[in-house]
Amino acid sequence: MAKIAELLTVEEFQRLPEEDAYRVELVRGRAVREPRPGARHGWLAGKIFHALHAHAREHALGLAVIETGFLLSVDPPTIRGPDVAFIAAASMPPEGIPVGFWTLSPDLAVEVLSPSNSAIEIQAKILDYLAAGTRLVWVVDPHNETVSVHGARNESNLLTRKDDLTGGEVLPDFRMGIADLFRTDR
Repeated sequence: MAKIAELLTVEEFQRLPEEDAYRVELVRGRAVREPRPGARHGWLAGKIFHALHAHAREHALGLAVIETGFLLSVDPPTIRGPDVAFIAAASMPPEGIPVGFWTLSPDLAVEVLSPSNSAIEIQAKILDYLAAGTRLVWVVDPHNETVSVHGARNESNLLTRKDDLTGGEVLPDFRMGIADLFRTDR
C-alpha cells in the first residue's frame, strides 16, 4: 500500500479526485492507496452483500452497503471503507442515508483480503473498527477459505469450511455456511 505524504483533514480528503487504479482511505490523516481488488474478491464481497441485504430487508434489521466510507475518528481523521458493511436500524441517523461519508461506525464491517493486504494493515483496520464502536468485524480470507470473526468484547474466532458464519446479536438469525460462501457453483 502506498501512502501520500501530507496530512489531510476530512474535508481535504473528500475533495481528492477519484483514482481509477486505487481505492483510497484516510488513516490517521494520511491518504492510503490500495490497488483495486481482483475478481474473486469482488465476487465474495458481492455474495456477502447479497446475503446480508436479503436478511436485513426480510427482517427489517437495517441496511447493508458496499464500499462506503465511514468516519471512524475525527482526531486523528480516519475514514475506512469496508468491502461490505451493515448499519442496524437503531443506529441509522434520523436524517437517513448521508450524501457523503457515514459519521458513525458500522455495526458490522466485512473485509475481504486481497493479495496486497498485509497482516499488519488488516489488524490496524480491525482495531480501528472496534475502537470506533463496530460490534462485529468479519475478515474473509479467499486463499485459505476461512473467516475470522472479531467481536467488541475481545472475542476472536477462526471459522473454516465446516463452520457457519452467524450474525450474533448484530444480525439475529443470520447464518451462512463457510463452505457455501466459497462455493463457485452458486
